[in-house]
Parts: sequence; C-alpha cells; structure tokens
Amino acid sequence: MKLSNFFENDLTRDAHIQFTHYANSKLNNTVCFVLSYEYLKMANENDNISAVITTQDLSKDVSLDKGLFISKNPKLDFFNLHNFLIKNNCNKIELEHSIDSSAKISSTVVIHNNVSIGKNVVIDDYAVIYSNSIIGDNAYIASHVIIGARGMHNTMIEGEFVDVEDAGGVIIGKNCEVLSGAIIQKAYYCEFTEIEDQTKVSVSVKVGHGCKIGKRTMLAGNVQLAGYNTIGDDVWIGPSSTLAHGLTIGNKAQIKLGSVVVKSIKENEEVSGNFAYSHTKRIRNFVKEQR
Repeated sequence: MKLSNFFENDLTRDAHIQFTHYANSKLNNTVCFVLSYEYLKMANENDNISAVITTQDLSKDVSLDKGLFISKNPKLDFFNLHNFLIKNNCNKIELEHSIDSSAKISSTVVIHNNVSIGKNVVIDDYAVIYSNSIIGDNAYIASHVIIGARGMHNTMIEGEFVDVEDAGGVIIGKNCEVLSGAIIQKAYYCEFTEIEDQTKVSVSVKVGHGCKIGKRTMLAGNVQLAGYNTIGDDVWIGPSSTLAHGLTIGNKAQIKLGSVVVKSIKENEEVSGNFAYSHTKRIRNFVKEQR
C-alpha cells in the first residue's frame, strides 16, 4: 500500500508502507510519527522507516528517501492510519492456526483464530487464548488465564480518546507456566509480547503490551508490568511489585516484594521500596531509622 492511499491530499512525498511503529522499528516499510529531533534522527537513520508523519517545523529535516506527510497533529493522523492499515489487511501478523494433537485443553477454554499451540501444552478451565497467540511446547496455562488481552490503547489526543486497533500478539515460550488469573496483553503494533522459555508467571500477574521477558525469569503473584518493559534472563520480581512503562531490567536482577520501579535496573542489581533503589542501601537506612 502507498501513503497516498490514505493521505490523498497535501502529501509531500509518497512511499510504500505496510506497518506502523516507532522510529526504531525493525519492520520493513514502516511509517512512524515524529515530534522531536531525537526521534527524527532515529527515523532518518533507520532503513526500515519508509515514511514519516511530522510537523511543518521538523519536515525540512526528514531524509529525502522517506515518504513525508506534514501534519498539524502527527500523532492523531498516525493512529488513524494505523487503524486504516489493519482494516485493509496490512499491518498484521501472518500466523497459521494449529493445535498439536498432544495438547490437553479443557472443554471450557476459549480459543480464537490464528493461534498456534505446541506439543504437550496443558490449558486449564476457562482460559481464553486470543488471536495471534503462540504457545510453545510443554507450556502450562492455568485456569482463568487470558493470553492476548487487549491493552488500554485508547490514546488521548487533544482531549479526546482515539481507539487504537490491535495488530500484535503474544508468544509464550517452551516450558513456561502462566498461573491462574494472569493476563498477558498483546502488542498493538505488529509484533509480539514475548515470554521466553522456562519463565514462570504467577497468579494474577498483569503483563503489559509489547513487554519482552527473558528466560528462567520469575514474576511472583500480583506483579504489574506496564507496556514495553524489557526484562532479562534469570530475573526475580517479587510479589505485588509494579514496573513503570518502557524500563529495561538486566539479567539476574532482583526486585524485592512490593517494589515500585520507575527507572531501569542493571544486571545483578537488587532493588526494593517505593520508589525502588539499592536494596542494601534501603536496609541500612531502615536499620538507622529503627535506632
């Protein structure tokens, strides 16, 4: 599809487009919106970006090899284009529907279209598996789990909500466990929320759209992850901890129970508290306060 199929008037440069995403997209023929020079530089240097929606002020610096639409409201036009592409059979995940014959699935489970379920998977009562979900071999999905739930994608623009359609899905790796009441949201761009092999997601955990969770990581009960968090391998996230949007948690980090995490955490780092910082420093401060 071309940019001109949607923006029929006042288009500066046309281009082939297929996906919507941010300026750091890994999808070829992506259109993005840009509101700052930082992201414009990123878009210009990214060969996957074929078109940019931006303001008049920033437009003069858009690379000449990119399509260009100059907008009074780039974010609004971008998400309207996002929805248009989905409705016109672009901006979507291609997934063959398949359920391995060895999978043990309760009769009360609801499975939507475009789902792949691997060997020896067990899915218990009243779980819901939405479209564009992949569940790897030997995974266990407990009762009342929701895989591929819709996130809160109603973007507020100039005082009004814009409903954003879901283009993405969820991947659950091999030998994972997702326990009762957990909810894994699908990504709204054409990509996956990912939980890698052998990771354990405990009861009532909420994993936000677009999160990437590594191998052998453990999310204890009632953990809440906002969207687009990147969690490394062998990480421990304690009960009822909450992570803000877009953080990076290094391999083997430990987040103690009840923590509220608002900044990224380095490999092997241990944090606790609200707001979370070095667990060792927090314990020392706590001891001092008790004297």
